[in-house]
Amino acid sequence: MSGFVVTDGEITRARDVGKSQAASEFRARSASYAVARDAIEIITLNGAGFVIPRALIADLHDAMPDDLGAMVLWPDGSIIEIEALDIHILVDGMIKAALPAMVPAPVLASMFAARGGAVKSGAKAQSARENGKKGGRPSGKKAA
Repeated sequence: MSGFVVTDGEITRARDVGKSQAASEFRARSASYAVARDAIEIITLNGAGFVIPRALIADLHDAMPDDLGAMVLWPDGSIIEIEALDIHILVDGMIKAALPAMVPAPVLASMFAARGGAVKSGAKAQSARENGKKGGRPSGKKAA
């Protein structure tokens, strides 16, 4: 034994951090290599699926199909590991890195902008109340 002691408080904090990270990043329920597609297939914890061409994953460019078939998903769904090649890939990072190549940038931008605009905050509510006192949103000006 190394004499290193982990307290119950440290374990609780680590679990809380893990839950927070899981809520804010992609985690996988399953991950596998699809030989016919030469792609990694990911099913996320919420059941969504991604098929990411191996060509988009730099760490896998030199991997052989047999090695890819031996990939293992960590129990928390955060990392894909290929032990024989000493490769560890964050699921969240892989999906986020591949998305711009799979989805046109304007589509991604509009998705995230719409989501951001829908966020409710105290500042937005206060601003809406103040604008309401002034008669609401100004009407659009028509070009002459």
